[in-house]
Amino acid sequence: MRRMIVVALCFGAWAAISAGSAYAWHLNGFVKCPNGTVFNNVVVTVTVAGSGTFVAANNTDAAGYYFIGGLPNVPASYTATLDPTNLPPDAIVTGGLSRNFSLTDAQPTASIDWAVNTAVCEACWFTGGGAKIDQLVDVPVAERLNTKPRTQLSFGGNVYPGCSPTAGDGGSWNHVDRVRNLHFHGTAIQVVDCGNVPGIPPGSTSPVTPYNFIDFQGTGTLKGIQGNKADYGIVCFTARAEDRNEPGSSGAKDGALIDRYFLRVFNCDTAETYLLVSNGGSVARADTLPITDGNFQLHVSSCNTPPAK
Repeated sequence: MRRMIVVALCFGAWAAISAGSAYAWHLNGFVKCPNGTVFNNVVVTVTVAGSGTFVAANNTDAAGYYFIGGLPNVPASYTATLDPTNLPPDAIVTGGLSRNFSLTDAQPTASIDWAVNTAVCEACWFTGGGAKIDQLVDVPVAERLNTKPRTQLSFGGNVYPGCSPTAGDGGSWNHVDRVRNLHFHGTAIQVVDCGNVPGIPPGSTSPVTPYNFIDFQGTGTLKGIQGNKADYGIVCFTARAEDRNEPGSSGAKDGALIDRYFLRVFNCDTAETYLLVSNGGSVARADTLPITDGNFQLHVSSCNTPPAK
């Protein structure tokens, strides 16, 4: 009992403990989804149980792992608390944010894992196309056609980034502008967000998902076609696809129930816009335009069983 009191009163004394003995008394663990998706840069703090006196803290790494060493090498009871600031807004932590644990001479280490439930625990992905095979890119594409101002756009591909932060390049997205004779090909893609557009029914129906929009971004190439010799090299892009109806562009009497699209291709260093598909020339990703042919489809899959690309 006396040793426990000394721990509570004299935490400053452990600064003189050697590194080898200090790290022998520690707490470690993971912060991740039940299916294994991990969360980086989430802070875990250790305090003295009951008093709340700060002891130590550390954050999770790219593997969702944290290690808090340097705990006093005397028996004591502690509280470990997870800071939810860097978790998704919809995150629910099983068992709550705080856990109590004790260290003793016989057991000087402890492990605590936090299971986080959130929509991020499922892989949100996307396929677009359906109108026809575009001979230039050899994939099914959707279209945005207009006469005033004249546009003739074809776009299609897939966005599937996988569940790991070190997953592959995340899909392939083609966009062909036959008025300006430009071809954009997105080859390194990350999903930014999936959610629901305000003002229309949430989710999508074929397949059934809890979302009706996906925001994605990344890098690719932008080159001229059909006599246009332009070559912009590696470029950056942001995009949104809204899956509002099945099929996406026909049979919808209400214009709100037509799939919509946004794309901005720009210089990665200067942010100069090279290619823009939006409502009224806005660079805001939510300012989408309705497609005139084809279909967008959102999907969700367990991270343990990723779908075929």
